[in-house]
Amino acid sequence: MLKTIVKKELLENIFSYRFPLFALICLVLIPLGMSVNNAQYAKRVRDYQEQIRLADDASANLSMSDLMGGTVAIKGFRPPALLSVFAQGFENALPLYYEFTQDGATQGESASGDESLVSIQGKFDFVFLVQMVISLIGLLFASDVISGEKEAGTLRAMLSNRLPRDAILVGKITGGYLALAVPFLAAFLLSTLVLLLGGFPLFGGDAPARIAVLALAAALFMLIYYTIGTMVSTVSFKARTSLVAILLIWSAFQLVIPKLGDMLASLIDPIRTETQVSLETSLLAKTIDTETAKELGKQYDLIFGSARKGAADDTASPERKRWDPLKADIEQRARERKAREIRAITETYRQERRRQQSLASNLALISPSAAFTRLASDLCGTGELARTKYLAAVQSHQLALDQALFQRVRRTVMIHPGGGTSLGFSVQPIDFKALPKFTVASSSLAEALKANVQSLAMLAFWLIAPFVFAYVKFRKYDVR
Repeated sequence: MLKTIVKKELLENIFSYRFPLFALICLVLIPLGMSVNNAQYAKRVRDYQEQIRLADDASANLSMSDLMGGTVAIKGFRPPALLSVFAQGFENALPLYYEFTQDGATQGESASGDESLVSIQGKFDFVFLVQMVISLIGLLFASDVISGEKEAGTLRAMLSNRLPRDAILVGKITGGYLALAVPFLAAFLLSTLVLLLGGFPLFGGDAPARIAVLALAAALFMLIYYTIGTMVSTVSFKARTSLVAILLIWSAFQLVIPKLGDMLASLIDPIRTETQVSLETSLLAKTIDTETAKELGKQYDLIFGSARKGAADDTASPERKRWDPLKADIEQRARERKAREIRAITETYRQERRRQQSLASNLALISPSAAFTRLASDLCGTGELARTKYLAAVQSHQLALDQALFQRVRRTVMIHPGGGTSLGFSVQPIDFKALPKFTVASSSLAEALKANVQSLAMLAFWLIAPFVFAYVKFRKYDVR
């Protein structure tokens, strides 16, 4: 009985005018999007390799005079995410590189800097197509699954044959969903073939497992929206009413709730901008450097003001023996204070930002589209998890360069009470070719799934809740 209903629903959808249109959309847009994104990924890889080569050459040609002059800026470039061909996520929004100097790390330009306003509104990738296009088509397919049968009078005929209502509901959802899943999976397989023919390293590392999980998540997402459409169809008695309600629900889930989450989070928990934090840390560093220079100048004049000529250059003079440890102590305390206070500012900002982003994400997860996008982008290495690891790598590399490079050259600036400024250097041996390389640790599949427990829970909720609601309503549905 259930098999008959599934077959009937599947055949009705296949022989309707909607099925070839949907199949054409899937078989054209998904492979086309993959092909375009694969070409863009290949270009980003070439650019990244060239940037790394130039940065390595620049590091190898550094000299002590550059370091003593305070002009050294080492760039650390972010590698392109392999699976960004499926989900762009933050791939073009994050800085392409960070510049590391004695005063800290500053972000460079992003890949979206030369894009048009229209292009940055929504990337033409697999996740965008599933979220925005296929979800709407799934809702439209389900808009008349119950109400349309009622208007045509076929639902009354089916129930007059003593068919169980639960079997009818399950059969219609299963048959209708299969009509969507078959062309979608065919298009997905065709897309992977296009990637392979385009030279994409599809079988590198854990990429096959991630792609398989992404395909399952997309299939689940389609089922969720088809079930939601069926739920709406069981509530209304006319297909036109179902269609209007479905368009409103799609707009809310796709456009309103995700954006509203960010807006509400910024209103509920406002934080400083990154520019404000950067200016605050720069001002703090300059203030501490000025205070240190004045203290050094004051102590220098007190020790060498009445000393014999040449005592400052004589390492055996009593004044020099007093000055060297005092200078080292003042500079060490200044470095510790600067590091401590800057670290406190940046860590406070990171905590504020994580709290606000967590709030925005939790608010947006009310929408199944937001939950799917978050899961898919983390699976593809272009989501929030990748951004967190990128920023952690920047902080770690700055500390490594401080120890291996920047702290080996001490620039001593002294501002004397009577006016005037003097500059001195102390240098330790540095092997510029052995400087640490900037690397970003990629997240594992297990980490991506663990970070998206809430997303998976919300997807499960939106799969179960609409079906339960549709089941309850259909049991009392008036077929007259």
